Amino acid sequence: MPHILYLSRVRLNPYVSLLAQGVHAADPRMQVHVRPRLTWPRILLDPRWRILNLHWIEHQYAYGPIPHSQAQKNLEQLLRKLRYLQQHGRKLVYTVHNLTEHEGRHPDLNHRANAWIFRHADAIHVHNQFAAQEVARQYGRTHKVFIIPHGNYIDVYPQDLPREQARKQLGIPLHHFVFLCLGQMRPYKGLDELIAAFLQRDMPDTTLLLAGQIPDTSYAQTLAHLAGDHPNIRLFPQYVPPEHVQRYCNASDLCVLPYRDATTSGAALLAFSFGKPIIAPAIGPFPELLGDNQRGLLFHPGEHDLGEVLARARNLSPDHLQALGQAARAFAEARNWRAIGAQHARLYRELLRK
Repeated sequence: MPHILYLSRVRLNPYVSLLAQGVHAADPRMQVHVRPRLTWPRILLDPRWRILNLHWIEHQYAYGPIPHSQAQKNLEQLLRKLRYLQQHGRKLVYTVHNLTEHEGRHPDLNHRANAWIFRHADAIHVHNQFAAQEVARQYGRTHKVFIIPHGNYIDVYPQDLPREQARKQLGIPLHHFVFLCLGQMRPYKGLDELIAAFLQRDMPDTTLLLAGQIPDTSYAQTLAHLAGDHPNIRLFPQYVPPEHVQRYCNASDLCVLPYRDATTSGAALLAFSFGKPIIAPAIGPFPELLGDNQRGLLFHPGEHDLGEVLARARNLSPDHLQALGQAARAFAEARNWRAIGAQHARLYRELLRK
């Protein structure tokens, strides 16, 4: 009976627990365990599990704002543990969520960790063709790279709050068109550019809704200054608990993801899971996710057309907007975790046969 250990310190995103559940549902013989750290000796020496599926390697050596010297020591310890495991017959799978640490902290350690993992992992899991190409381009890894898509968030969050009630709770006029950006507000996500583009357009019956924690105090001040007291920009700079996710999603017409950099996008799958089309840059995973503008609209970073695309989205007919939302929801439904878990289970069994 194969035992799989998932290693992740990410707490707010349910991705890893959903994957573990999907694998077990697809193949009940596989026993799954989720742990935040590779502790010695309790986890490291546990004789049951044979495969380690590592997520977000940067969080294993630099979780939070720690000094570079400590992060370097943590990385050295981590790599020693991973080498030990492989020397004792354990298989190592790495899931690529991003290739660079989003805040740009410890770039030398980020490169070293990536270089090691892409050279030594028994298998690499990416969510899309773009990520596979970047792993090959940046680190030369082309063998045992498996493309298995990101799953949906359908039924992960409550979905019983009517649109009218959601807007009433947020103080948004019922007749407004609502753009939503939901999730932690961090510089790489380009919220400052989104606010600026929104302000450049005359859309009096439109609301820009931004909700989520802002970990960087200076960035919080930047966003607050940009939004000012504009009546059509609603900024909610705090953690959104799971039970309130539907409040923001159901109040919106379309989600905006103005990212400056992306390798994969759980935020897109979250929007699709609520039947919301997206606006996203024509970079990274987004062209593949949107298809030929079938599930939203692409804009081109650096060409100053985010505002133009916002205006174009605002002027979509209700029928067109509904069709985009239906296509988005259908795309999410096809990304169910049991089917995705079955693909991971096949990958694990292939590794165990060797």
